[in-house]
Amino acid sequence: MARIYRSYSLVQRLRLILWAMFLVPLLVGLAFFLLYSSQALHQETQRDLKATLALQQQFIEYWVKERAKDVGYLAADPRVLLLPPDSLRDMLTGMLAATPAFDDLVYVGENGRTKADPKHPTGVDVSDREYFLAAKRGQGSISNVITSRTTGAKIIVVASPVMDSRGQFKGLVFGSVRLDTLLGLLQAMYSATTSRTFLLDAKGTLLSPASNPAKPDARPLRSLHGGDVIYDSAKAGTLPSGIYRNRDDERVVGVYRWILDNRWLLVAEKPESEIMRLHAGILGFPLLGAALLFLGFGPVALRLARSLEGPVRRLEEHSRKIEGGDFDVQCDPEPHLGDPVEIKRLNVAYCLMVERVRDTLDALRQASLTDHLTGSANRKLLFQEGPRLIDAALRADMPVSLLMLDLDHFKSVNDTYGHAAGDAVLAAFADLLEHKVRQSDIFARVGGEEFAVLAPNAGSEAVCELAERIRAAVAELPVPVPTSTGETTLSITVSIGAATLSLEPGGEHPHLRNTLESLMAAADDALYQAKKNGRNRVESLALLPAPARG
Repeated sequence: MARIYRSYSLVQRLRLILWAMFLVPLLVGLAFFLLYSSQALHQETQRDLKATLALQQQFIEYWVKERAKDVGYLAADPRVLLLPPDSLRDMLTGMLAATPAFDDLVYVGENGRTKADPKHPTGVDVSDREYFLAAKRGQGSISNVITSRTTGAKIIVVASPVMDSRGQFKGLVFGSVRLDTLLGLLQAMYSATTSRTFLLDAKGTLLSPASNPAKPDARPLRSLHGGDVIYDSAKAGTLPSGIYRNRDDERVVGVYRWILDNRWLLVAEKPESEIMRLHAGILGFPLLGAALLFLGFGPVALRLARSLEGPVRRLEEHSRKIEGGDFDVQCDPEPHLGDPVEIKRLNVAYCLMVERVRDTLDALRQASLTDHLTGSANRKLLFQEGPRLIDAALRADMPVSLLMLDLDHFKSVNDTYGHAAGDAVLAAFADLLEHKVRQSDIFARVGGEEFAVLAPNAGSEAVCELAERIRAAVAELPVPVPTSTGETTLSITVSIGAATLSLEPGGEHPHLRNTLESLMAAADDALYQAKKNGRNRVESLALLPAPARG
């Protein structure tokens, strides 16, 4: 090398020295910068994937637990034990129509055989299922993915025990949810830039579809097993550090998250090539600066790389709050004036994603408390808010009443004019109720054509007057409904049962478990009398004693 150098002329030596002064600092600086940036991008990608899985975990667990609450409220309804099988099946059919998240709602007797099923023949033996054994122990349960014995489909069963007034096991109510339904909701949350986010059971068996519709060209997913880095890490409770090679021999960054008490495993992976491609715009700016500045100012290039840490760290702090479940935190801080344009775009996209997730969760919460057909409250809201309103009224020494309303001959409307006509009747009836009850009252659809009105601070006389106004208004209400030949107008009537808690303290009702259920059962008995005595009338039971307050 020295001999070659000495053979050059003076001008050639100067040119060589100048090129060396230019290239050596540039190459050294660029190599250092790329190494530093790639490590930072890998770490940031891992944090982003963890935040994504945290959102999806909260979504799945929130959705499944809401279904468990639905079944729990139904199992606590005293009519489950009081109604004959045919009437109970009709009641479950109405509940199923009001709760479209379930594929089926079934009552199982204490012998382990189905007794009321809106969709399938009864008598199916489920006594060997884990959810039945858990119910016998007085426990609600959420099953693993199982195969339905009636349809052969992959389902998840949410079950709750049914107990009598003495706390004796009398069977269970379970709701079945198709795995495809849950996976469809999860698919709606997938990011278009996330290469692979998939769901497995605890043994590594793939539950998600093998192909992701958002990435039709991507390699199909498959189950995991021992030897796969991410699966071994999940079993050991550790997190892969940096880049690793997955089952398809790709260099990826990956994270996992156990959900529903370690029954299911959420996994997210992103190839290194996609990481670099997504951040090419961000890297292009500092690389151009490095090409210019590293001619003589290597340390300046390092400072430029570190300038990216500030805005990225701000986004990271915010994402950690989101990961912790604080969805009300505002998307802050905003990009600073001196941040690169790519960082500003990234901040805008991130804030938009957070806002959409927040809106989705708010919509889910609202939908879980609202009847999808009539827009009125559903039985879940009644069971959540009812006890609080009753307690407040009784503490203020005010009476509280409840109406059970059932449209007369509603089945004949569906049979004669079709379900679209029945839906129109329900919607018109709910709209009338909304204008007849007070703002302090709760009116809810609790079954197919059955509604309830909880009226705090209303005694027996006042609630009967309210019931009579509703009955008279319904009798005069013309309801235009669609038919196969155009449109016709129907006249409908309603039967109403009323029950009131008196202000005189006393013991609890001997056959029912709490105040709201006592009111519902008593009003239901009165409704039965109204039906028995000719329909289109109001019946009121004798006042019930309010529970003693200590």
